[in-house]
Amino acid sequence: MKLASTEAMTLIDSLARERYAMPSLLLMENAGIKAWLMFREWAGRGGVPAGGMVFVAGRGNNGGDALVMARQAFLDGARDLAIITAAGRPQAGGRPQAAGEPGQGLAMCESLGIECVAWPEQGELCRDKLAVARWIFDGVAGTGIRGALQAPLPELVGAMNGSAGRRIAIDVPSGVRDGFQKGDPAVRADLTLTMGLPKLSLYLPHARGFCGRIRVVRLGFPPALVEDPAIPGESLDEGSWRSLLAPIPADAHKGTRGHLAVFAGSLGTTGAASLAACAAARSRAGLVSLFLDPDVYPLVAPGLRSVMAKPSSPPGTGFDPSVYSAALVGPGWGLAPDRERWLERLISTGLPGVIDADALTLLGRLETPALGGRWVLTPHPGEFARLGGVAKEEVLSDPPARALSMAASRDAVVVLKGASTCVAAPSGRFWILDGRNPALATGGSGDVLAGIIAGGMASGMAPLEAALFGVSLHARVGRIARRLMGWFLAEDLLPLISRTLGRADEKMRRVRTPRMRRVRTPQ
Repeated sequence: MKLASTEAMTLIDSLARERYAMPSLLLMENAGIKAWLMFREWAGRGGVPAGGMVFVAGRGNNGGDALVMARQAFLDGARDLAIITAAGRPQAGGRPQAAGEPGQGLAMCESLGIECVAWPEQGELCRDKLAVARWIFDGVAGTGIRGALQAPLPELVGAMNGSAGRRIAIDVPSGVRDGFQKGDPAVRADLTLTMGLPKLSLYLPHARGFCGRIRVVRLGFPPALVEDPAIPGESLDEGSWRSLLAPIPADAHKGTRGHLAVFAGSLGTTGAASLAACAAARSRAGLVSLFLDPDVYPLVAPGLRSVMAKPSSPPGTGFDPSVYSAALVGPGWGLAPDRERWLERLISTGLPGVIDADALTLLGRLETPALGGRWVLTPHPGEFARLGGVAKEEVLSDPPARALSMAASRDAVVVLKGASTCVAAPSGRFWILDGRNPALATGGSGDVLAGIIAGGMASGMAPLEAALFGVSLHARVGRIARRLMGWFLAEDLLPLISRTLGRADEKMRRVRTPRMRRVRTPQ
């Protein structure tokens, strides 16, 4: 599914009206009614949830959607209702208004007997209603705002957040927008019902915590608008890896499934090397060779069984790139003097691969920035900031923009890791996986991710495919591990990689070779 910026969603709304003759009234009615039905399914299993409801409506489209929801709630039998107009009482008149917009929509609700109060004129009454409400619907402001919320809205948002009721954001939590900054006031929602397409701003690191669960309300936009290839962003989910798997022939052997060279590990960080190499070996690579410093080799090699441990030679010697199909460099590798020369050597071989962890710091010291489209970079925000020469806060303020800039300048796929991970391609396309699994925030988890991506590349995947495959599969096995074990260790992910991929391979095999039905022959 595409991810929409504010500009993209505004254009879709406009084209729906102009090109497809879909009036604003229809779009707003669809938004409000479908959002109400989705809320009912979430909160009341399809029925009207018990408890008082307060709909907080601003002057824009979000306010109009909130008023449609309030009207539909009343028509479905809810009676403990109130509406708060967020910036004084809107006036009918001026341009023609649809039946849900402030002014006209408010009049329709009042005609049904729904109580309406105005903020800030009736501030104490508004606070009282919010304090006792079980459900608060936030239609104060949408993505079209410019800058942080201004008075009198921040105080209203504070009253909404201070209520014990559950908060449902319409489209986005009020205050969240493109360019949302840490410390900006915003409604802290339990559920966000985002309209038409998920909004990019919902997944910004500083904003994501305000959004709760995110559900997309499909409004009936023409597919040509919401699936437009010109929209660069897409969502990536935990099942996306399945579509990237190619069948492995039944007569495959280890030599045809790819051979990965791993350069990782140093004194004190040998675990990173083992985790990355073993993750790659479990991710369809036929062979994995782990190159280790002579002083580390005797510490690591005895514990390896399926990964071949090899003592590393001086840079430029003892390594034949023609033997390998991909490389992984960096996990726990350290910053020893010979590392830069090794990294330069590996980049110059023409092999594809993954640059992770310490190798990202080393990459920032090399003179040649472009990587020929063959490599995947896997930084967390701190590593990204060092490599990109920017402040970490700048990275967190807009990860997709930063990742796209680095992907273009480095000619590499960038996996910017986080609770919501961004995968950016040099072409300008990007994907966001909304992982939010705190159990994955454990030492070694990133080494496993690097290994999965590298294993995919060794087995024949292109860099972008391998990055999407790795990020999605890593999230999936992390979810399984949390369900099975709670707070797990990175090494617990390794067998789950094999099990998850094995089950997918078995399903593909069954599809390709369906069982023969027994046919009875006549006697």
